[in-house]
Amino acid sequence: MDNLKAASQFLSYCCNLSGEAFSLSTNMWKTKTYNKGEKYNKSGRICRTASFILNGYFRTYKVGIDGEQRNVFIHPPGQTLVSFVSFVQQIPCDYDIEAITEAEVISISYDDLQELYKSSIEWEKVGRLFAEYAYKLVEDRFLGYYDLSPEERYLKLINEAPEIFNVVALKDISSFLGIEFQSLCRIRKRLSKRGS
Repeated sequence: MDNLKAASQFLSYCCNLSGEAFSLSTNMWKTKTYNKGEKYNKSGRICRTASFILNGYFRTYKVGIDGEQRNVFIHPPGQTLVSFVSFVQQIPCDYDIEAITEAEVISISYDDLQELYKSSIEWEKVGRLFAEYAYKLVEDRFLGYYDLSPEERYLKLINEAPEIFNVVALKDISSFLGIEFQSLCRIRKRLSKRGS
């Protein structure tokens, strides 16, 4: 699929943006590839682009006071990628976003988006609707896993995104699920015995 078409379809889906309104932005989008381990945005830096993941996976993580990296999100293809508060308010971000596989995104800059907001009522609505979409993703992530046992969190992820286990390291998945790596290995072993 053409990269611009992927961005257009996403904005049509999440923000009801028409093809005509999207055409105002066609020369503003830039495609970029990331190597595994390359940062999309670093803690302490201002996020200057909002992106759509064309392929590959990213993780959002924070470093705890103990120096451990804790994954907050794993972003699959077809999802947005942005340090939202940093991007909207143009303030430094307090977490990192990093490619955990080879990846490719299509991005639009903060400045270009501001110009689009001024150019069209439809684009102005995109800002609000995109914020609602981003909020829902965060709420689903935290409230969707909050009261589940470690085994239930693992099973929920298998049901929602089974392909993730083929491309993302188990240590990153365990951090994302808030389960100690050894505990996740025991859960997987126990469930595989049940299934056989």
